[in-house]
Amino acid sequence: MHGTVVIASYSGVLGGAERVLVDCATRLPRPAVVACPDGPLAEAVRAAGLAHEEIAGGTLRLRGNGALHGAALARMAWEVGGLVHRRRPAALVAWSSRAALALAAIPRRPPLVSVLHDLHDGAVAAAVGAALRRADAVVATSRAVAASLAPGAVILHPGVDLAAFTPTPLPEGPPRALYLGALVPWKRPDLAIEIARRMPELHLTLAGEPLPGEEIALDPPGNVTLAGRVEAAEALAQAHVLLHCAGAEPFGLALVEALACGRPVVAPAAAGPLEIVAAGCGRLYPPGDADAAVAALRAVIADPEAPAAARRRAEAFGVDASAARMAAAIEAAIAR
Repeated sequence: MHGTVVIASYSGVLGGAERVLVDCATRLPRPAVVACPDGPLAEAVRAAGLAHEEIAGGTLRLRGNGALHGAALARMAWEVGGLVHRRRPAALVAWSSRAALALAAIPRRPPLVSVLHDLHDGAVAAAVGAALRRADAVVATSRAVAASLAPGAVILHPGVDLAAFTPTPLPEGPPRALYLGALVPWKRPDLAIEIARRMPELHLTLAGEPLPGEEIALDPPGNVTLAGRVEAAEALAQAHVLLHCAGAEPFGLALVEALACGRPVVAPAAAGPLEIVAAGCGRLYPPGDADAAVAALRAVIADPEAPAAARRRAEAFGVDASAARMAAAIEAAIAR
């Protein structure tokens, strides 16, 4: 195929959505150029052998100072518009709600595919919905995201590299749970700590870092370790179970990675996890309910069949199939 695809990300961090970007971009049948701020995502893009174009970053919050957001989105539109003029790509991909808001404002551009990873409501959802009307195709990474922003979107569950995330023997000793994600309020690391307080036999590792501007004060008991940034597969190998606490997780790539490693998942019964966690591979608990989470953890840890069931469930989320669906959405937009 001829013609490149420019994928524009407002974020320069390397969270789940950004790891999915790299996974998809490296598997597209067309060459990809990733436009994003310098930082961890740019480093991962270059390490994967992809072309990188640096653009300015901005605040990751969509609420608050409207003038600040407007200026950052306008700057992104200007910079990506210039990149489009130079590169003349076959398609442009807006990777996130923020990118969709910015790139919809570019007056002359190739076919636009907007990829949504977030849950929004109110004025933000209305603004994103208006921007999506300028897109030639809309992709949502879960049914929960589509219901929030674009009911007619193509559903594209992110995938996991089943060769890179593989089962390992369970660690010896007392039960170990892993929280894997940013230490930000909406991910509820405070709930994970409360669960650990109520389950003293559990050793909990919080693996992740705060995002700029979203620092959170934590007071962990002795059975909780703050590990910072980790390699996901290595950290999962040291755990018996993944504990997820966000009450409104758009999808949850960390959950799929845990399943691929043969680690069952305990997560809130809401949004993305409802589309991932099936019978046998983990348990769901009412969002915010620490006691129910403790009961779910004990049940999963005691189930000898859970690790094998977890791996079987992960096989429904292979990265190659996910990337192929992304490529198909791009080609459909080009063909319109």
